[in-house]
Amino acid sequence: MKAEKPLKILTLDGGGLQAISTLVILNKLLDTIAHHNGVSHKKPRPCEVFDTIAGIGAGGWLAILLGRFHMDIATCLSEWNRITHCITPRSKSEEIRMRAFQHCYFNPERLVEQIDSLTQEYCTGEHLFDRERGTIRTRHVFVAALRSDAQDYSLFRTYRIPKTAKLPEKMREGPEKPETFKISSAFGVTGSAKYFSPPWKERMARSGKTTFNDNKYPKPHNITELALDEMWGIYGTDVPLSVIVNIGPGLPDKCDVYQIARRFSWGLSPPDTPTISKHTKIPLQQLGNAINKRVSVTKGNDMSLPNNERPTIKFRRDEVQGSGPTSDLKKQAVARSNTFGSVYNRGVKEKLRRAESDIERDIKRKLENVRPGNSALYYRLAPDQAPQGTAQNDSSSPGVTLAAADNYLSQPSVERSIDDIERRLSDSGVSGISAC
Repeated sequence: MKAEKPLKILTLDGGGLQAISTLVILNKLLDTIAHHNGVSHKKPRPCEVFDTIAGIGAGGWLAILLGRFHMDIATCLSEWNRITHCITPRSKSEEIRMRAFQHCYFNPERLVEQIDSLTQEYCTGEHLFDRERGTIRTRHVFVAALRSDAQDYSLFRTYRIPKTAKLPEKMREGPEKPETFKISSAFGVTGSAKYFSPPWKERMARSGKTTFNDNKYPKPHNITELALDEMWGIYGTDVPLSVIVNIGPGLPDKCDVYQIARRFSWGLSPPDTPTISKHTKIPLQQLGNAINKRVSVTKGNDMSLPNNERPTIKFRRDEVQGSGPTSDLKKQAVARSNTFGSVYNRGVKEKLRRAESDIERDIKRKLENVRPGNSALYYRLAPDQAPQGTAQNDSSSPGVTLAAADNYLSQPSVERSIDDIERRLSDSGVSGISAC
């Protein structure tokens, strides 16, 4: 199978219930694209810019909202707020029950109900498979979930693995019946994490009944590596790449992590750390107003617009800068067999011990190993650390989150990176994006 054009890949990190800063950063990139194309009032949606959108945890939720629901940033921010408001414990007694019996923050059943409601509201159908993609650019959307044994990830896709896939044996396992796998289940499985929600079980194509839970939180996951492996599995390692953009909220604040662990792990001795300052919860309407100052809802962002009124973003000629279960030992060997251009002979458990800077360095080395020159195509847009008081639920302290995101975006190095990404993405060149 061949890609029609060099691939543009977007990957979204998790990190607790954090998404506002990720969306604000992505919004800045889309604003820059629109500005340089002379359509500042008609900013594109991510599904009109990227071929592949992937995420894990809260980043997985965003990947589905942006890539499967085809939302613009303002709509996605609004729905993120609704989702987090819905799953937040509604009373002190409910919170205590969740802490005492489940050792976690939210009840996944309420999440499933909310997402099922969204699928009806947006007329997407209840299944993750996207059978009516129309003319949007995004063709591949998936979320990843870590198995409870931390030996490997599984992927939950909006598409079938094509029969023409170049290296299907290298692609990670999916659910037993992918064509009937529900969108709400994808939210549940990728969002399952220690301290946040209980383990999630699914029947998988080869492994049968499997339990998923990110019990390594707050260790960072390399969702970009999973996305590259997936695309190389479909198209082969010689597939041309245009740009790979990874966006995230930054690592959760250490004090937040200790506080979350103490709150949801009864009997655990609390570490000697300073107490997090309490942030006043802001009503939903006020949160929406604060966000809309940064993410304007323009005519071009209105999802009700007919196709001929949607923005058309011209891309320059797509430059091809790169064409591109018995023992732990056996389990690690299986995990390693799913990767391309590996830098070291490491399994998933060992990879989860890496710092974010090590992950970024390994991504670039891997790209270089597969095709010399490809490392220049990778960009990471994320602060080193998320602001204090936001890891458990950033909707409870939006002012802190927005201020930190603005501060990050004002850094000259970040502005240069966004300009570089825009130059790789857009120009008044040959090909364009058709509206959804």
